[in-house]
Amino acid sequence: MLKKFLSYFNIIKYFNCNTVSGKVAISCLMAMEGIIVWLSGMFTCVFVFHGDIDNYLTHQLLIMLVSLSLIGLFYISNLYDFNSTADAIEKDKKMVGILRSTTLIFFVVMLCSFNVSAFSQQWLLVWGIVTVIALCVERASIYYFLKLLAVNGHLIRQIVIFGVNGFTGEFMDAVQNDKSPWVKVTGLFDDRLGRTPATVNGSPVVGNIDELVRYVRDNRCYEVFVILPLDARARIEEISMKLKLLPVPVRLIPSVSMSSYVNNKVEYFNGIPTLEILNKPLSDWEYLIKFAEDRLLGLFFCVLLLPVYLLISIMIKIDSPGPVFFKQKRYGYNNRLIEVYKFRSMYVNQADIDAKKLVTRDDPRVTRLGAFLRRSSLDEIPQFFNVLKGEMSIVGPRPHALSASAEGKLYEVAVAGYAERHKVKPGVTGWAQVNGWRGETDTEEKILKRVEYDIDYIKNWSLFLDFFIIFRTVFVVLNQKNAY
Repeated sequence: MLKKFLSYFNIIKYFNCNTVSGKVAISCLMAMEGIIVWLSGMFTCVFVFHGDIDNYLTHQLLIMLVSLSLIGLFYISNLYDFNSTADAIEKDKKMVGILRSTTLIFFVVMLCSFNVSAFSQQWLLVWGIVTVIALCVERASIYYFLKLLAVNGHLIRQIVIFGVNGFTGEFMDAVQNDKSPWVKVTGLFDDRLGRTPATVNGSPVVGNIDELVRYVRDNRCYEVFVILPLDARARIEEISMKLKLLPVPVRLIPSVSMSSYVNNKVEYFNGIPTLEILNKPLSDWEYLIKFAEDRLLGLFFCVLLLPVYLLISIMIKIDSPGPVFFKQKRYGYNNRLIEVYKFRSMYVNQADIDAKKLVTRDDPRVTRLGAFLRRSSLDEIPQFFNVLKGEMSIVGPRPHALSASAEGKLYEVAVAGYAERHKVKPGVTGWAQVNGWRGETDTEEKILKRVEYDIDYIKNWSLFLDFFIIFRTVFVVLNQKNAY
């Protein structure tokens, strides 16, 4: 039963704060520790002093204030990230941090109180001791529970490594040990296969950089670590260009400073400093906000447009024989194939399932009703169902058909780094579309501009930008320019 539960929720996500489940888990931990602080205060009031203290209501207000303040201080102090949560009891400095934070809160509250004598100093002392003990027991319980799950194979943080050299084995020893059973190196990769050993610490070297990209796309992977000499700047940049297509964090393990990465984030992974050379888009709370936006707006638009769905379905059936919906394979998040829904706008016997030939003005393959649907973009509105399925977003780079081409070249051939636009979910509307790059892409310039705007959207995402694009989309659709 436990195994089924863990596999369903994929508990490893709880330690990736960039995911929805990770945010939920951290929020639950914060709420639980706030309740622990509150219950400690109530326990000392009721059971230790039997409620026999003056200004009982004032003490209750103080309990609530300290509970909220303490959790806020813990959050600011980064005690709710993965490493801090897992190692809080193992590392003395985290324990000292908890004690120091708790003592500081009590001390500040007492000094700032208008009437210090209004509070029982004995009660404050006992409450502080009980709170620290309770938090220590809670953190230790979480740590050992997670460690037990990891040892039994239920909690695995899978990472892959690129670069096989003298430091690779040392790094693997550091991250794969009894103190970190949830870390597992699942793949070793290097471009110089002829000069590298077949195995490192018993793990085989399985391929080059291209095979690493395929591996991450086909398997669940938490992070990619690049272990290369820091003077190999050209090689690092070449590797970065290929790895930037992946929607996972990529970290470089540095030994000396590099000027080109001077402003990049440095983090410690099991005591080893790593430099983040590429960041995951929509990190931290942005992912949760985007998730909520898609689900809520997707449901809203599906319900709002239900009469339109019914009317268009009837009109399609009257206009020409065939199904109401047209389903087409397209590239989605992380270059994975998804099936995108559209209202059928072509005659069934002339439909181009792979989009090998772009639709042009007055295209004879398009039905009379289909021409109107395409001009008004109403053929795209079934994609709100893709949003509810979690395959698409309301706003994002538009998904392209597998065989779509410009001037005889596939998009991924015509545009270097084309797949970088797949680092986020495709959208029903997008930044490129509201800036005039909508419709036929018969030239390389048009697809280049589309991709340029798509990448710009990914790098500068904000909730305001999404709502601005949604607002602009209404006027772009009404203009009906470049759509046929």
